[in-house]
Amino acid sequence: MNPTIELFISRHELIKTGDHLLIAVSGGPDSMALLDFLIGKQVELELVLSIAHVEHGLRGEASKKDADFVRDFCEARNLPFFLHEPDVLARKQQDRSSIQQAARACRYDWFALLMQDLNADKLVFGHHGDDQIETMLMRQIRGSLSGRKGMPVKRNFSRGEIIRPFLCVDKNAILDYCAKKNIPYRLDLSNEKDDYQRNRIRHHLLPFIKEENSKAHEVFQWQSEVLTEEEEWLQGEAEKRLHKITLHKAIYRLTINKDDLLSIPIALQRRVIHLILNYMTVSKDSSFDRHHIKAVQKLLESNDPAASLSLPGFLQVEKSYKLVDFSFSEEGAKPEETTITKQPLTERGVFDLPLGRLEMFSNPEDGMKSDNETRSSMVLDCDKVQLPLFVRSRENGDRISIIGSEGTKKLKDLFIDHKIPRRDRELWPIITDSHGTILWVPFLRRSSEALIDKNSVNILQIAFTFYT
Repeated sequence: MNPTIELFISRHELIKTGDHLLIAVSGGPDSMALLDFLIGKQVELELVLSIAHVEHGLRGEASKKDADFVRDFCEARNLPFFLHEPDVLARKQQDRSSIQQAARACRYDWFALLMQDLNADKLVFGHHGDDQIETMLMRQIRGSLSGRKGMPVKRNFSRGEIIRPFLCVDKNAILDYCAKKNIPYRLDLSNEKDDYQRNRIRHHLLPFIKEENSKAHEVFQWQSEVLTEEEEWLQGEAEKRLHKITLHKAIYRLTINKDDLLSIPIALQRRVIHLILNYMTVSKDSSFDRHHIKAVQKLLESNDPAASLSLPGFLQVEKSYKLVDFSFSEEGAKPEETTITKQPLTERGVFDLPLGRLEMFSNPEDGMKSDNETRSSMVLDCDKVQLPLFVRSRENGDRISIIGSEGTKKLKDLFIDHKIPRRDRELWPIITDSHGTILWVPFLRRSSEALIDKNSVNILQIAFTFYT
């Protein structure tokens, strides 16, 4: 077994001379074989070894004995031993997750902190080839978009990396290794039950796969490495596309252009949607499968100009014409403002509003004319308007004058014409003078009031930028 693992470590550059390795040891055969293997390399590679054990408090005396077993083993060999006893049930309630998810969150949070405290370079797990097969099958059964790839051989974590040097060997090789070297270990009897999906796959699917191909773990690991490289490339392409189609982005909200998304090849569409769902999800443990992705696609493709969808994790998807909003409404999440409180614009500077940032500049450029204005900015002659200016939300009956005409237009119709989502209409900034006369609706319409000319001296420029 050793030559296979050594070649695997060398090929993936998992361990370097002088590394400080934090080894996750449960006391089972996998982690004890891993610990023995690394002890054998300690002098040759000048390794610093630290041992981490998590006692989840879920298996009564058995798990306590596991902790005592690993502690005694380490003390007999003068290896630093670190024990963590988290309150998994409290974490489960806090995160509103499953026991397995809560236990995993407790472990990884502690591992990350311990790596920082010890200045460890790598966190080492004893996951093996059979674990890889089980993981890949579980993800495919669930319908995970990334299900084809398995656990990474290495990935960034805390101040260093997580590495899995045993992914190249199967369980039988590890058991033979322990037997030949008389390595003691403890067995977790809960692994013998079919209560969990992983156990059912291990007990019923894995033996069949091994009968068909005794080297299946090598095949699955090769597939995982190839598919991981392909996934990384596709993921990068999806991220580029998402950046291009994103109109607004905040911690609690993301808005895209529907038509732009639908113009993307279908293979990337799914990945872009998956990126959005995972970006917007409130809980890190929430996961989305093919059903959720299909539901979003169906919403986007429907002929209904206004539609909505509720997804797990309190995630809401709302379509309004060409715009699609993703937001969540979990209790305790950052609340969204529903209107703009009317406020005077008495000072030059920056004003943070719900949808974006308003900036005011005096005498911006000599000779600036109204036809230099853009959708995101306007200029006005302060001598032709009643100051101070105000910014507010729209109000019933609001109308704006039309340049080149004596007529006016309802703001309600203006929003409809430009297909502004209903949820944004109450948050859209309206710039008025002190009498309430509307001067500008950013990105939509500039009024015929206070236009500058060749005689204008006291000029004010106002710019509005959406948050991204």
